Amino acid sequence: MSFSLSKASSFARRLLLASALLAGVLLRSAPGLAAGTLRVDFIDVGQGDSALVTSPTGKTVLIDGGPHSSAGTLTAFLRAHVHAPLDLILLTHRHEDHLGGLPEVAREIGVRQFLDAPVPHPQKGYTALMLALAARGAVVREATRGRTIDLGGGAVLTLLGPPDPLITGSHSDVNANSVVARLTYRGFSVLFAGDAEAPTETWLLTSGATLRSVVLKVAHHGSRYASSAPFLQAVGARIAVVSVGAGNRYRHPASATLARLARTGATVYRTDMDGDVTIESDGSSVRVQTARGRQEAVSAR
Repeated sequence: MSFSLSKASSFARRLLLASALLAGVLLRSAPGLAAGTLRVDFIDVGQGDSALVTSPTGKTVLIDGGPHSSAGTLTAFLRAHVHAPLDLILLTHRHEDHLGGLPEVAREIGVRQFLDAPVPHPQKGYTALMLALAARGAVVREATRGRTIDLGGGAVLTLLGPPDPLITGSHSDVNANSVVARLTYRGFSVLFAGDAEAPTETWLLTSGATLRSVVLKVAHHGSRYASSAPFLQAVGARIAVVSVGAGNRYRHPASATLARLARTGATVYRTDMDGDVTIESDGSSVRVQTARGRQEAVSAR
């Protein structure tokens, strides 16, 4: 089994060679993961984002790496949950609170492939990350809309963005052009919204992409600039996870965003209050367990 790209378009065919370079990864079982189970860990990295996907066949994908200040916490978590190296790291955008921990992850845990956010942004940690990836011999490719990554066992990660063409003139073009990804496994699905903001959501709603998902990784730590009512309605998530630091200076998550989430009926989990949030699914049922004792079981359908 290998990471592979499938899309019936000339664009996808042009990416076929690049996807072939994402091949040759050996299947491995993840520590403590039951057969046929997909697991997503939303890791408490303070004011930042990091999520670990472990597929039913043991493939591991890290989406973002939190800030540099939490790099030790992140690598400790990965050592406990991953047979190193990671199979793939996906960077949604190049802000420090998403990439800061990745240089240490690349050095200490290792990774086979890296999908890079396409929008440039000056960041000291980014140079350190590129050096660490090169030292590890990781394959580096750009994260592009339409890439479909087969994680094995029926689990698929599809990149719905960044927008094409890229958004300009927004509140934050780096955020607005975040990589947005949707993970599917049988009847289960997770939408990873990065730090996408209102212009991104408007674009996604008209892009033709399937947005409806059981779980939503809430965009931009619950910022008031994201999670519009039409977007939340289209996603229709039963579970919403806000990755956010306690007492952060941005006052995330915004009360207005929490109110909009409440109106959708989604159960909201917050890493500042719940710690690590672990979600497991066999494709039909979903189990949520947090580091601080909250539990929930729902249907994926």
